[in-house]
Formats: sequence, structure tokens, C-alpha cells
Amino acid sequence: MEAFIAKGSDDPQTYLEYEVGPNNVTFNAFIYNPSRVRREGAPMDQAFISDPLGDGFKAVTRLNKLAVTWTTESQIPLALFNGEDSTGSVWRMNFFRTITSPSEFPEQKLCGWRNTGEANFHVTPAFGTIKFV
Repeated sequence: MEAFIAKGSDDPQTYLEYEVGPNNVTFNAFIYNPSRVRREGAPMDQAFISDPLGDGFKAVTRLNKLAVTWTTESQIPLALFNGEDSTGSVWRMNFFRTITSPSEFPEQKLCGWRNTGEANFHVTPAFGTIKFV
């Protein structure tokens, strides 16, 4: 599961990419995407979060091989976004999943909350809007 998270209502150029897999391995980085669509030849960079546990990230994943399912509960610290209380604030987010298996390989199924229309999750105009209450 991949989550792309940015504080504010604009299409972001910088956002958090947070990933967690069925084996509870995570990827945490801030992404710099000035083209907002990961255009070919455009600059794009990432700043890895080197101590996610020390910074307050948490992920607990449960794998059910019999049911062929997995669930994860994650916690991402608001302080990364210069905030402590998100009440009333508007954020831009999107959530994705790449599905692959021995029967699918090398093909993959891509799905998301807000589809980008291509095999590219880094399309910030497709991010949805969330308002915290």
C-alpha cells in the first residue's frame, strides 16, 4: 500500500510517500516533484526519513496466508508537516496498491483511490482532498 500525503489544498510539488508491504517493510520519504506529474526528463528527488521509528512512525501488519489477505495499521506523525492538530485543515492525498503474484508476474495490477490513468502514482492533480474534522 502506498500513501501520498501533503498538507494544504494545492496540487503539491513536495509530499510524503509512505509505503508498507505485507511483510511490514516500510518506505518513508519526502518527494520533490516540481512537474507534479513526474514528466519524463523533469527533475524529481527524494529525501529519505532515516529514523522512522524514532520519528514516531508505526506500522503493524497482519498477514493471513489462508485467506490471502493482509491488513496494516499505520501511524504517521503530524509534526513532519509542521502541525500538531489537524482539526479543520485540508490535505491532499492518494492511496495506491500494486498487486503482483507468481501468477501475475511480470504483469501487475495497479489500483488507487483516485486513479491517475497511467502506470504512474506521482500525479498530484489526481490527489483527492481530505478535510479533517
